[in-house]
Amino acid sequence: MPDQPETPKILAELAKGNAKAEGSRSRQQKNARRRILIALALFIPVLAGIFVVGYQQILMWEKINNISEENQQLSSVVSDKDILIADLLEQLRASPPSIGIESSGITNLQNILDTELPELQEQLLELKSQYDTLNNAPNLDWKLSESEFLVRLANQKLLLELDIGSAILLLEAADAALMQSGSNAVVAARQSVGSDLSLLRSLEIVDRQGIYIRLSNLGNYIEHINLLQSMRDKFDEKSNTESFGAQYNGSLETIVNFLSSIFIWRKWDANPAAILVSDQETSIKQSLYLMLEQAKLGVVSMDSELYEYSLANIRESLFRYAVDETIIGMKIITEIDELEGINIRPTLPSLTNSLTLIAQLTSG
Repeated sequence: MPDQPETPKILAELAKGNAKAEGSRSRQQKNARRRILIALALFIPVLAGIFVVGYQQILMWEKINNISEENQQLSSVVSDKDILIADLLEQLRASPPSIGIESSGITNLQNILDTELPELQEQLLELKSQYDTLNNAPNLDWKLSESEFLVRLANQKLLLELDIGSAILLLEAADAALMQSGSNAVVAARQSVGSDLSLLRSLEIVDRQGIYIRLSNLGNYIEHINLLQSMRDKFDEKSNTESFGAQYNGSLETIVNFLSSIFIWRKWDANPAAILVSDQETSIKQSLYLMLEQAKLGVVSMDSELYEYSLANIRESLFRYAVDETIIGMKIITEIDELEGINIRPTLPSLTNSLTLIAQLTSG
């Protein structure tokens, strides 16, 4: 019985060996499973790619089949067209049927063609030359727009500035532009512009600058007026006239003799100056200057009422203070009469008709 103690050891070693063998086996199984999973993971994309390629291949085959069917249909249509073209060529190659025509009719047609053909050729040459002329001629339609602008400007000169001279020049330029346009439709517009020109040329051009200068010269005349002396002369003349009439009036002479017996008469050497108060002459002259300035303002603003009213007031003042009987006063009144005879705002024609006709040409 000496071998019994070694049996447990052997069994233990066997158990350990079995345990190691089972552990290595389990590891191998796990590794095998892992490899299978990896292979499956790699095979699935490959399988999907194969499926997609196969599906596209099937679609491609269907398209190829459809194209082949269409080609067959087109080839059949082309063959039918070829047959039809061949039939048409055969028909064209066949000789046309003969038509019976009288020789006299052909001769008449030939004579007519011989006579009319040269005329037609001449007409064709004329039309060609006219066409070439029209193509080579410059486009002058802008002249119509220029004439419209000039007539509008002339109308503004008349309505706003009463400038007849400038309006005449502008209308002449507008008429020249209408003529240079080369259009055959400008006859009515040119007639209207011509009538407007005739009316403006018949009007008297108002020289407002000259009138203003003449009014300024009147101020120089007024400066040299001696109102006091004028009224004294008027008073002396009136007194002499009354004394001359008293010589033939007995009753007045009796009264004078009676008064002479009561009062002492003395001779007054100086003329009476009680007609004008102190500095009244200066005020009257300033009033005349103001009225002249009003008349100038009427000329500048083309206000005929203010102009005529101011001149009438100047004349009334001159008569009131007896200046009209002096030489310088008569000159002033004569000048005022001439200035009142000038119409600073004459009635001017309207250019509306000419503007309308030219506007129709430009819009057409």
